[in-house]
Amino acid sequence: MRSFCRLFTLYKHRNSNGSSTWHVRYWNEDLKKYSINRSTGVQVEGKKERRAEAEKAAVMLLQKMQTAPTVTSQPFVDYCESFWMQDSPYVKERALLYKRPLSKYYVIMSNRDIRNHVKPYPQFKNLALHDLKSGMIRDWMVWAASKGLGPRRINACLQAMRIPWRYLMDREEIDRDPFLRIKPAHFEVKEKGILTPAEVISLIAAKHEDPRARLCIFLGALCGLRRGEVRGLLWEDVDLEGKVIHVRHNFIDADGLKMPKNGTGRDVPIASAVSEALKEVRDSSPYRDFDDYVVFSDGKRHVPVGETFIQYRLEAMLQAIGIPNGVRKSRNITFHSLRHSFVTLGRLSGINDMVIQALAGHKSAAMMQRYTHAAQVIDMKAARERIEKAINY
Repeated sequence: MRSFCRLFTLYKHRNSNGSSTWHVRYWNEDLKKYSINRSTGVQVEGKKERRAEAEKAAVMLLQKMQTAPTVTSQPFVDYCESFWMQDSPYVKERALLYKRPLSKYYVIMSNRDIRNHVKPYPQFKNLALHDLKSGMIRDWMVWAASKGLGPRRINACLQAMRIPWRYLMDREEIDRDPFLRIKPAHFEVKEKGILTPAEVISLIAAKHEDPRARLCIFLGALCGLRRGEVRGLLWEDVDLEGKVIHVRHNFIDADGLKMPKNGTGRDVPIASAVSEALKEVRDSSPYRDFDDYVVFSDGKRHVPVGETFIQYRLEAMLQAIGIPNGVRKSRNITFHSLRHSFVTLGRLSGINDMVIQALAGHKSAAMMQRYTHAAQVIDMKAARERIEKAINY
């Protein structure tokens, strides 16, 4: 092995049958410790215990290790690409040992980032793991940006390279980290736009020929459901009599039905508008069993509507209330904005923060704070009148 000096120590290993065999520990100069143990196969026998034979065997073993291919001699890109596979040791380890399985979507996207944006870089072609340097990574970032890759995608690719490398470090198969001083590409985080109370009211009054479209919008704006939770909603999760939705599922195309984000479900109240929309969808749905999807896909019983269905219907309904696509984009309004609107409107209406946190399924108050955008919907005249009244102006 290229990182080993010709230093080793012999020691006697007692076997289960009572005999002893010479074993050897090899010094790793990179790790500054004896890190690999091997049996020489030489029995401890006789007056001199065959130590000289054991030393010769240890030298021969060292020579074999030095010429044998090592983990770090494999191509860097090939290693990263194989790392992000459903049957890779890392993915299995996360699922089987730590009970924290990675989503199939995340694994697929990481593999795709390596294949589409890292593998084509000429300097990485046939580059061995042990030859990767920090400067090469920085050069790749510049190259990727010159090819039109955005900062968020560049950072995702960095993560898809960094995690495999640190996995090797955790296994002590490599001892340096060329990613240590690599800073992520800078990008401006644009604040998520939300709908004003008046716009939410207009959205509730807006009509759409497909009742599933209105229901998707209502579930986001009036119940705070994420898009995957809307898609994963089953009829068994809906209690129309008790006016409660039990958020128990999240649907992702690559993974199918999963637990909601953060691994915890929650209950949310059904407002009157949502109740009416649910009944309208139920009356028009060909699939009404407990395990059927509420927002069903046409012609596919066990698949909900797609992400594009929700996005296009949202755009159509926003246009219907006077928010054309250009304005929607400039305000950064997406389906997730409806969830931001739900949290903000809840706080503006005086609902206790702890209650809102529970309804939204946030793990912390800090996360809930991120989703609140009261400044975007403040009525300045009403605020001024309240302040003036408080100080008897």
